[in-house]
Amino acid sequence: MKLSKIINCLEEKFPKNYSEEWDNVGLQVGRRSSEINKILLSLDLTEKVIKEAITENVQLIITHHPMIFKPLKAVTGDSTLGKKILSLIENNIAVYSMHTNLDSGKFGLNDYLGENILGFEKGEILDKKEIDGEEIGIGRLYKLNSSITIDQLILEIKEKLNIEKVSLVLSKENLLIKKVALISGSGASYWRKAKKLGADILITGDVKYHEALDAKEENFSLIDIGHFESEQMFGKILENILKENFDIEINYFNDGPIFQNK
Repeated sequence: MKLSKIINCLEEKFPKNYSEEWDNVGLQVGRRSSEINKILLSLDLTEKVIKEAITENVQLIITHHPMIFKPLKAVTGDSTLGKKILSLIENNIAVYSMHTNLDSGKFGLNDYLGENILGFEKGEILDKKEIDGEEIGIGRLYKLNSSITIDQLILEIKEKLNIEKVSLVLSKENLLIKKVALISGSGASYWRKAKKLGADILITGDVKYHEALDAKEENFSLIDIGHFESEQMFGKILENILKENFDIEINYFNDGPIFQNK
């Protein structure tokens, strides 16, 4: 299977122009004319992931987080990034990344996390934009059928994501939740938008201290479920698309989580 056909299929579902301006999605290493027989799906492109791809004779790695964000001045073995790029080229492994275009698109990562994993229903886009007649955007907003306590919500999150802990910024004791905002990855900067739209709480990852402090002082609650934990299921979306369209072998290998509970 030509790499170009796989790329065309993925970009038909999640076009590159769905991504945020600061992002760098798409083909990062490789030739579109390459023949692909085996794909590895991984959240990040670490050296361990590349070693796994080499061992498993993979020709294409599809990641969520792009390996290359900024322009490169050199590609040498003197840096970790340079070593990774050289290793990929030497082993004829292509790399394609789907980041905020996958987050924002319909039936993408935010929808999958909110509906397929956490079981919320009928989500609205939190930060809307329209591209080519399609309404997309960062985050989702869910109105619950009935109010639940913060303890109930946290218990459900832990069970459904199979995680041991979350970090909570609580605006008030005995908080009842009727409307939930959700952003996979690092989305705490959108808490004011979530509050303005009537959310009682924002579920996301990578909440910084001052974001948390500001939210608490303005009586808004946050749950930090972890960046890795909120995105590790991204490969399921792509696996479904790829298997619907191609007869090709697909492997998973996530080198994470980075943080450990002690």
